[in-house]
Amino acid sequence: MKQALEQALGTALEKLLADHPEAQVPQVVLNRPKQKEHGDYAANVAMPLARVLKQSPQQIAASILELVEWPDAVEGADIAGPGFINIRLQQASEAVALKTIIKAGEQYGRVAPSEHAQKINLEFVSANPTGPMHVGHGRGAVVGDALANVLAAVGHDVQREYYINDAGAQIGVLANSVWLRMQELQGEFITFPESAYPGNYIVEIARDILAKHDYQNLLVMDAGAREKLVGQLAIDANMAMIRGDLAAIGINFDLYFSEQGLHSSGSVTELIERLQADGVVYSGTLPPPKGKTVTDYQPVEQLLFRTTNFGDDVDRPLAKQDGTATYFAADIAYHYDKHQRGFDRMIDIWGADHGGYVTRVQAAMKALIQTEAQPDVLLVQMVNLTRDGKPVKMSKRAGTFVTLREVVDEVGPDAVRFNFMTRRVESQLDFDLEAAKKKNDENPVYYVQYAHARIAAILRKAADEGVAIGDPHEVDVSGLTSHEEQRLIADLLAYPDLLKKAATQLEAYRVATYVMRLAADFHSFYHKHKVVTDDAAMTAARMVLVRAVAQVIRNALSILGVSAPERM
Repeated sequence: MKQALEQALGTALEKLLADHPEAQVPQVVLNRPKQKEHGDYAANVAMPLARVLKQSPQQIAASILELVEWPDAVEGADIAGPGFINIRLQQASEAVALKTIIKAGEQYGRVAPSEHAQKINLEFVSANPTGPMHVGHGRGAVVGDALANVLAAVGHDVQREYYINDAGAQIGVLANSVWLRMQELQGEFITFPESAYPGNYIVEIARDILAKHDYQNLLVMDAGAREKLVGQLAIDANMAMIRGDLAAIGINFDLYFSEQGLHSSGSVTELIERLQADGVVYSGTLPPPKGKTVTDYQPVEQLLFRTTNFGDDVDRPLAKQDGTATYFAADIAYHYDKHQRGFDRMIDIWGADHGGYVTRVQAAMKALIQTEAQPDVLLVQMVNLTRDGKPVKMSKRAGTFVTLREVVDEVGPDAVRFNFMTRRVESQLDFDLEAAKKKNDENPVYYVQYAHARIAAILRKAADEGVAIGDPHEVDVSGLTSHEEQRLIADLLAYPDLLKKAATQLEAYRVATYVMRLAADFHSFYHKHKVVTDDAAMTAARMVLVRAVAQVIRNALSILGVSAPERM
């Protein structure tokens, strides 16, 4: 119905502007008015034309209404305020869409790929392979996975990617931490430095390596070779643990991309050489960092990238004092590699503590591929983990934080995924473990899943009582005229546009807030109206309605990676 209305208005605008070739036909966007008395849809197409046509928006709106040929379902239209066109539909005219929803099934709301679809690289999580994932990583993981689902639903080709930071000083610290625990397990006395990684998982890795590698052989190895071997074994163990943690909440990646692989292939060196050839690299010194004065700052000659030419606030070093590449150099080589792999768009999901890093990476990519604001970066705020309102203590296994796996094991993957999606990524999230386990209306995932289970129970009861569900296309749904029924129908029709908006704005949380509203409206309907009644025609119509509601709840929960149980 919405498409038909937009098409009718679009045709009227073309007629209106036929004698004004200089005028561009405005895009028709219909919205649901907040107040029912303002109609079923509202359009603001007259006001953008006031300057071109040199008429008031009200006059233009009146001309549009004279030209428009509405579908039969339109009861009437009028002009409100400064030129809004409010459209009223015949009662229950939109209810026929329920049959389309049921027929489309899990495809309802989805868009087939087209020539406008983008090939998108979506990188998320990318936690350092130095230990288990914490709940903050988990929020980024859930947001990334749901966003990938949203983008795919509107027709884009999305690759999920995990960047393994398996190069740099932290890997040396990891190798040393494991080696010290290996020595300790062999009965040697060690001093464990504060810089080493704590946690029982380091001991577990050390024990596993000792079970597979002869300690005496390791002891006599060259120190550098031993560190490289132990470090790689520790990375492998941690990545296996991380993959298991991700699998526990239903997340899988298309590609795990190694930072070390970039260095080994020569890609980082080649990138620096290219930038030098482009004339955007020079040898120089940086100004004193914040908090330092010229007198207590010893400038160091470095290889600097002129990122200030591309929007950054200071030029950035590409090589350290010892000549090795900086993390920044590897990072821009990585993003350039994405471009070379043919992606139209890059989207990265980072922790909020990486906010200062966004501008420099985007400046580098502007220099390399002449694009603005690439990659798109979503910064995910931290999770405050509580139990009955009190902060949760650190994990014994990780040593410094609560692991994602511990939370998943306690409350379940559905509660973790849904709760992580209930707020915008830029808002901090309070996650109470006890609240996430409650089976009441205060627990959002339970509230939504229970709506689906309640509909399943209605359909089972109807079958038990011999009420035939039948073919929905043969059902007369014109009797669905109550306020609650009309509100549910409006909710269901809003789902495709909701997905498009979530994709355009990179805000997958909108799917969670939408399905919570849909569940609330269903519960409100259920408390006021019986589905199975003595009126066979009304029963059949309401059966179609609740089947459509259940389908859309399933579809939305699928986008969020959450199950839709039929019994609770």
